[in-house]
Amino acid sequence: MIKQVLGYFLCGYLVVLSFSSVAKDDNEYNKLLIELKELVSEKKYSQAYQKSSDQYQYLGEPAYDFLLGVSALNSDHTSPAVFAFERVVENSPRWFEARLYLARAYLMVDNLPAANTQALILINSSQTSDSVKRSAQSLLSSTTFKQQQTGRFYTQNVEFALGVDGNVNAGTAEDTIIIPDIGEFLLSPESKNTQDNYARLNYRGKYSHSINQKSLVTLNINAAWYKFAELSQYDRINAQINAAYQYNQNDISWYVQAGAAPLMLDGELYRTESALTAGTNFKLNKQVNLFGSVTAGIMNNRFDEKLDNSFYAINAGASYATSRWFQSLSVNAKNEDADITEGEFNSRNVTSLYYQANTQLAKQWQLLSIAGYQWINYQDDHPLFLQERADNLFMLSTTVRYLVNRDLAIQLAANYQDKTSNISLFEYDRLDINLSASYSF
Repeated sequence: MIKQVLGYFLCGYLVVLSFSSVAKDDNEYNKLLIELKELVSEKKYSQAYQKSSDQYQYLGEPAYDFLLGVSALNSDHTSPAVFAFERVVENSPRWFEARLYLARAYLMVDNLPAANTQALILINSSQTSDSVKRSAQSLLSSTTFKQQQTGRFYTQNVEFALGVDGNVNAGTAEDTIIIPDIGEFLLSPESKNTQDNYARLNYRGKYSHSINQKSLVTLNINAAWYKFAELSQYDRINAQINAAYQYNQNDISWYVQAGAAPLMLDGELYRTESALTAGTNFKLNKQVNLFGSVTAGIMNNRFDEKLDNSFYAINAGASYATSRWFQSLSVNAKNEDADITEGEFNSRNVTSLYYQANTQLAKQWQLLSIAGYQWINYQDDHPLFLQERADNLFMLSTTVRYLVNRDLAIQLAANYQDKTSNISLFEYDRLDINLSASYSF
């Protein structure tokens, strides 16, 4: 009997003790919530986060997690804020203010799809207050804008060079030429090769914008200004502006590109080339890429309409890339037809073969090379020399580049051309050497 009474007494004592402990825990928890609310209302977010983050035993309690999330989000602890609001929303799905905070937290960690999802839930819910809906709509606009910005890419490069051009005017080395029915003719200095030093300023800019995961638009600008030391009549500005749309599907991409290439000579617009190109690239494997394109365009010369023409070209090739090497081989066929009968002697067919090889010599050293050969056949007799002109042109360009850092590079370049022709007036060789510094930003 005594044992039974003692047992009842012990059970009662333990129950009372348990209720007392629970009451004590509730009091401590409520006291913590009051303190956190005061700190948050006073915008003492760092103190609130420090105090709340030490009380891990309350994780999973919606009120505690909400205050933990608010203090974390406003004290640059975005990841803990995301986890805290996720727990609140999981336990209390209709706590719309907490869901709004979760969307904001997702935005701050650049989880834009998740931020959009939470914002749309709030916007589409009939139980959401108007003020929360307005905030969610504003947040949705922010995520949409940020997604658009994320898909945008800018790159720019400025290069300054000092060089010497061994044949500025692409003139012949001959002193005289033979003209049918006239005889030997003494060439003027303007027709003979002339050397001069120059300064060149080059700008390259590229902007790309992703429309979606498969398509993007790009804009490329390349402009160069040449200033010669003595032969100012050859001072020039040439530019190339291209806008393109590209669509990617698995290993194949297609693109359409429109471009214009104006040339200003001695301060006046000399000619403009405009073209439309459609092309494709096929990734055969990780190293090999096949490419091809078709181009149609017009050339408009402001000073001599006999040089105006319409043209079309076909290009095809393949590239091979490894960690240290990039190589490319391409062939191009181009037909140029004069716009007027008087200029038919300038109509021509050009077949070109190009080989490019770039390699990483060392950690900061690169070697860039390209070689090309052109077969140029004119379609009508030259009015002065009374025969169809046929030229061959060999081109070789080599650049050694030293990367000072990610943005700054110094390079030494040599460009050589050797042109042969059945008419000696159009034969020349040309060597251009320059030293430049470029900065990318």
